Parts: sequence; structure tokens; C-alpha cells
Amino acid sequence: MKYTDLIRPQIGTLPVYQPGKPIELLAREKGLQLESIIKLASNENPLGSPPGVVEAVRRAAANMAPYPDNNGYALVRALAGRYGFDPAQLTLGAGSNEIFYRLCDLFAAPGVEVVVGEYAFISYRISAMLAGATVVPAPMPDLKHDLNALLEAITPATRLVFLPNPNNPTGTGLPPSEVEQFARALPEWVVFCYDEAYAEYEEEVLDVQALIRDGIKIIGTRTFSKVYGLAGLRIGYGYSHPDLAELLNRVRPPFNTSSLAQVAAMAALADEDWVRHSRTVNAAGRQQLLEGMERIGVSCRGTHGNFVLFSLEQADSIWKSLQQMGIIVRPLASYGLPDHLRVTIGSEPQNARFLDALAQLT
Repeated sequence: MKYTDLIRPQIGTLPVYQPGKPIELLAREKGLQLESIIKLASNENPLGSPPGVVEAVRRAAANMAPYPDNNGYALVRALAGRYGFDPAQLTLGAGSNEIFYRLCDLFAAPGVEVVVGEYAFISYRISAMLAGATVVPAPMPDLKHDLNALLEAITPATRLVFLPNPNNPTGTGLPPSEVEQFARALPEWVVFCYDEAYAEYEEEVLDVQALIRDGIKIIGTRTFSKVYGLAGLRIGYGYSHPDLAELLNRVRPPFNTSSLAQVAAMAALADEDWVRHSRTVNAAGRQQLLEGMERIGVSCRGTHGNFVLFSLEQADSIWKSLQQMGIIVRPLASYGLPDHLRVTIGSEPQNARFLDALAQLT
């Protein structure tokens, strides 16, 4: 008897998350020098992490024998002080991604439906399917979330709806006022997970706290992986009504965020200048990519987040050719978008090198 004969039935149908290829792996595969490769596949901050993070982690690394603070007391209070949260509202996760799984631990099960946009972040599907729930995809015309379609997909069996704003991987965004109307239109048996992974890059954000105060069953999720440059440490959080936070913390694994991640997140949170600088570099880089791709006749979009989606014929072969040239971007066939690629906004030299390579291949 094989292991596959013993697993839960839903495991066999799970889609496999396809991360951006690590630089080290590409170097081994193609015989390239590490320093010759640029990775523009995972929406990481090309500037890295704030300067104070490295020193904070170095100090904390001198004492790694004890378990971390299970409840992240210092980080929770730093977040509460920064954003006006009640500490009882917060749930720490190994990236905001873990919060999606914990929500599905609570609310997803066989017979339950989870509503997502058809081109939304694939982790929503994986976490819901792992829990045995039925995923109900709502159409996304023009690669943008249709809030009416999401509402129409909701039935008495729906318990969760996921909405990222802006959306990864399409780079499309919705006005906060429209999202607020959507949240207020949800039935009382639906929990709304509002994914704000790229919120720090946005000019205007939804006031999730106001919706929580008004009794809407909503949770906002944020991460330190993007603008704060801490993807390698896996740290994020959700904020919600204390009743939901208490349930999430009940199913959260013990010590799910490391001491180093908690210390790094506090140091990053304190550096507001870093966020402003990162936003400026990102805006300039976006303009550079959009103008460059327009010059070479590549159709692209992406006015939100820190990445650009573009479409072209033979996307798969171009993705492979870019790798041969030491440039890693993200293929999107796993999202049902085989003619699209996604490129992270890099530094000015990285963007220029990508555009030069793309021009040679198209």
C-alpha cells in the first residue's frame, strides 16, 4: 500500500504552490555565477531590509537557545502603538500566509464553501482545499475582482471570502470605498479575509478598523515580507475583533514566529523613512518598466503593488530564455494565465537589464 492510499482525499487534488525560483538553484541548473543573476519573481524589496534590522537581528542571535515569546508581546504592542490596535485584536503568523490557513482551520470543512476570485492569490485555494472545503471561484473580467460576482457566488454554505487588494498576481486594485460597500453587503455567516500584503505601497487604504467596530466579520492581514524586506524571516499578522483573534490564537501552532523574526519586525516597523524611500523607488521603477515595455511593444498592466503583469506570445519560452540570461521572473500558467508573466519592480539597473533582455527576445 502506498502513502497516497492513506492520505485524506483532498490532498491528492491540491494545487502545488510555485514559488519564484531561488537564485542558488538557477545558478546550479544553468552553470551561472550567483552574482550574475537577478531575481524579479517574488515581489521582494530590491532595497533589502531596513538598516536597523540587521543590527537588531545580530544582537538577538546571541541568545537563540530559549524558545521565542509565544504571544509576541513586544511586537504585538509595537503594532498596537503604531496603528491603534487593541493588542487583543492581533494574531501573529509566519507571514500573513499562515493566517489564511488558520482561518480555514476555524471555518473551512467538508460541506463548506470558500469564495475567491479566479485569478486571486493561490494560497487561498490551497488552504481551503486542505481543510476539505469547496472552493468557489468568482469570475474576474479584465483580470480585476468583480465585487458583484463575489457577492453572487455566496450561498448559505459560504463561510469565508478572500479578497486581496491590490491583487497578486494581476496588479489590479479596487477603491477602498467599493470594498467597504462590499464588506457591508456580506451576510452575517461569512467571514471576510481582506489581504493587505501590499498596503504600504498604496496611497489609500481601507479603514478595516471602522468595519470591525461596526460589527462586520472582517480580518485584515498584513506582512513584513514586501515593503519591509523580511520575506526570509516569515513574519506577518492579522487584526480582527478580539473574539476572532482569540480563536485564531487558539489554533495557531506554538512558537509559530521566531525570536529573530519578532525582533526584525519591530526594528523594521520603527523605520518609517525606509517605507517612504521604498515607495519612491518602487514608483520610479514602475514607470521605468511600463515605459520600457511600451517601447518594445509588450502589453502590460500593473498600477498597484510592487510588480507588473505582462502578456506576450510564447510566454513560457521567453521565461526560460530569461533564465538562461540570469533573469528570474514568474510564470503564471498555474493561475490559468499561460500567456502572462509577472516581473517584480527591481532597482533601476535591474529593471534596465530586464528590459534589454526582453527586447532581445521579442
